[in-house]
Amino acid sequence: MKHSHYHHIPLLILAVAVIAVAGSLYVYMFYATAASVDRANVARAVVLREKADQSQEKSLVVAASTTESDRSRLASFFVPADNVVSFITALESLGPESGSSVSIASISSDSLSVAAHIDAHGSWLSVMRALSLAERMPYAVSISNVRMDESGTGAGSKSHAWSLSMDIKALILQ
Repeated sequence: MKHSHYHHIPLLILAVAVIAVAGSLYVYMFYATAASVDRANVARAVVLREKADQSQEKSLVVAASTTESDRSRLASFFVPADNVVSFITALESLGPESGSSVSIASISSDSLSVAAHIDAHGSWLSVMRALSLAERMPYAVSISNVRMDESGTGAGSKSHAWSLSMDIKALILQ
């Protein structure tokens, strides 16, 4: 009696089909899981970035609230673009406030700054007071080219006259 091995072929085909389906499902699940992990990593990065942004925002809010008075005062250090005359008036007031004779020899202005050349004449004390007042003007100024000269008022006189010459510059707030 011959025994036929052909009755195992349907079982072999079924086994190969099951292995192919299982392999396909494994590959699909592998790539689906990898895609889910990538999406989770992207979402995690977004959350971490948002937390960092919120933390930075909180620190900026704290910095803004603690510097509010300084920031409101900051504009007063600059000459307003629409009111350069206030700077010129402040320069002219140096004379009466210091007790010296102050004159503005020249003045120039551009879109960023206003500059003047000042001459002051008087006693040592009054000329030094004019320089001190110029340094403490209500604007952030820079003083350069300062020159002091002494001259006697007459032959044999003990009183001396002093001359002060300086350039003063202030920034304009646009």
